[in-house]
Amino acid sequence: MKCLLFLLLTGSLGLFGGPAQTSAQTSAQAPASAPTPDRQQLRVWQGRYPHHDVRGPRGRMQKISFFKLPALRKPLAEMLGEDFLDGVEQGNYLEEPIELFGDYLLVRLYPNLRRIEDEHRLIIVVPLEGTALHAVYYQEVVGADGQRDIQTDWRHSFGTSLDDLPESLKTRLATIMGLP
Repeated sequence: MKCLLFLLLTGSLGLFGGPAQTSAQTSAQAPASAPTPDRQQLRVWQGRYPHHDVRGPRGRMQKISFFKLPALRKPLAEMLGEDFLDGVEQGNYLEEPIELFGDYLLVRLYPNLRRIEDEHRLIIVVPLEGTALHAVYYQEVVGADGQRDIQTDWRHSFGTSLDDLPESLKTRLATIMGLP
């Protein structure tokens, strides 16, 4: 009984909590728009695979995914689709270590032909400045005359294009794809 009386008294005096806020006060404190994620922190992924194991807080190994990071998940889903992201998480693609080229991260994925029949390779370009993303599906094709060629299918975040990438990066991407 004494304990209950103590709790009532201290609660009414405001010792356990601050003053109640009105809805006008809480709406004034809310940010006008969600802050854009800082992609500079993604530099630490250079040289790592998009999926790799790390030791958790209790010493247990846990798998982390580059594609589940808040700065990337939604833009990738909008550009490439949820089905693609689900496939990446299920192992439909083989990965190479993430490469840093200037202020861009390059993520290279190859189809796991044991799981899917698509032979298109994929490069995802993640600028460390801004929120845009770029991706190119590419595949080597041989024409009727035996001439080797690379077929590409570019995808970009809304409002961006291939023209937004610097020439040095375009040259690097062409080299990766095997263009002459």
